[in-house]
Amino acid sequence: MRNDNTALIQRILAGDATAFEHLVRKYEKQVHTLAWRRIGDFHIAEDITQETFLQVYQKLETLEDPARFSRWLYVITGRLCIAWLRKNQRHTEPLEDTDISEVETEAYSRYVATERAKTFDEARRDLVEKLLARLKEGNRTVITLHYLEGMTYAEISNFLGVSKNTIKSRLRRARQQLKKYRFMVQETLDIPIEEEHLDGGFGMKLTLEREEFLYSLQVLQSVASGQDTSPILSNVLIHAEGSTIECMATDMEIGVRIKVEGTIKEAGTIVVSAKELEAIVKAWPAEKPIGLATITDDQVEITSGDSVRKIVGFPDKEFPQFPSVGPEAFTIDGETLRSILHKTEFAASTEKKRRFLNGLYFNLFEDRTEVVGCDGKRIAIARCEPFKLSEESDGFIIPLKAVKEIERNFANSPEIRISRVKSEILFADAHATLTARLVDAEYPKYEKLFPESPKMHTVVQKESILHTIRQISAFSDPKCPIVCLEIDEQQIRVSPRDPDPDEKHETLAVESSTGSIRIGFDARLLIEALTHIGTESLVMEFLGELDPVILKPIGEEGHIYLIMPMRLKS
Repeated sequence: MRNDNTALIQRILAGDATAFEHLVRKYEKQVHTLAWRRIGDFHIAEDITQETFLQVYQKLETLEDPARFSRWLYVITGRLCIAWLRKNQRHTEPLEDTDISEVETEAYSRYVATERAKTFDEARRDLVEKLLARLKEGNRTVITLHYLEGMTYAEISNFLGVSKNTIKSRLRRARQQLKKYRFMVQETLDIPIEEEHLDGGFGMKLTLEREEFLYSLQVLQSVASGQDTSPILSNVLIHAEGSTIECMATDMEIGVRIKVEGTIKEAGTIVVSAKELEAIVKAWPAEKPIGLATITDDQVEITSGDSVRKIVGFPDKEFPQFPSVGPEAFTIDGETLRSILHKTEFAASTEKKRRFLNGLYFNLFEDRTEVVGCDGKRIAIARCEPFKLSEESDGFIIPLKAVKEIERNFANSPEIRISRVKSEILFADAHATLTARLVDAEYPKYEKLFPESPKMHTVVQKESILHTIRQISAFSDPKCPIVCLEIDEQQIRVSPRDPDPDEKHETLAVESSTGSIRIGFDARLLIEALTHIGTESLVMEFLGELDPVILKPIGEEGHIYLIMPMRLKS
């Protein structure tokens, strides 16, 4: 280990930035743990950790003996902690001195929850101190570093300069001694504590593959809400029963439930911070499985090899109920669903003030379903087989965030089941279920914007016109890149908006055309529509220079795009 540090330090002094990153990753956990224990604040300890490594980087060349790096590092950490404690004096205002009428109900609830957690933590700390005082100094040190500071056997071995076997022996002797003082747990916490709480017993106990578990947590964290008004929604629920392990998260608008492969040693349910759990699992090596166990009603232990972390857990009774897809669900081909979402979602509005356009509209007909995206400047429509949800089902709007989660969670699903339960829509396959609250609004009558009988149409190769518009748009105003299309029966002349005769332009041949027109487009809208067309050629239908233009892929009858033109100077 010391030779390893010496080699790293030599590489850092030679200018190797990656070596310093490796050194930080190697020690940041121990530094943060020591700072947290000294200061008592997790986030301030993070700041001190950053300042510690900044000083290490600046002063590393003054270190005379690289083999003593770890001791030097902890000295810097200790000095920064002392400096912070001298500079900052904590002041708290008791709730009794506060006018309760001025405190919002939600803020008061958060205060009470915080105070209760603080009281419980103080009681638990007091218990631990009483128990540890009965141990020999060597045993007390290793059990503190391992169970309270979360250090691995290897980290404690390096920190104390003794072998891993010695560390394990001291821990074993310390655990044996703690069994004698079970009555102290009851006396301090005033609740009955079963023997297994001190003897390594667990409630729920699982083993999971790290990569699959991490991916599930990353998906769920993107769904979990970070709103202070409902802290429970920032968590993930883990439920193990029979042979099934499921992880769930929701923000009350969208919910996702994912099945995860693993081994269930003890069934159970727990709710933990999605962000904190994901960060812990992400930091650990991919090749080692993850162990997860509830060691008390409010504490979860996560392990990987010799690494151990403990985080606060919550009972599942406050977590929102998750609906299930019923047997009457409609089944759709997975590729079909992904295709209609992909071909329409880009046209949906992202402006929050236009909530009724912040999603995709599913218009249900007897012979088909039309999926519609619209932002007021364009419309994208994709048609598929009729959704047979229920007799009373009518059209509905799925929020855009839910659409993106559907695409991510069912990216490879061969079949997807869909059902509607009142104001919610559910999608499910064999491994995941997604529920979304439907947008409570009326979608505009988009059909009225489509001209019944266009005056002319032009057939053109998609790649040819797409390439030309991209080229010309580079010469337009970047804030509003408008291009001018001058179409006749032979060709299309593409130029920047209102150009001089000698300015940049490109021409491309048409496959056929039934007339002439000069019309302007926002190049960005036209490029996006053309990009989502999957055929070699398309038909462009025109009514007038200020009327909506229709794009129809040749060979894909179910897909239609409408774009509003831009006014050009005469």
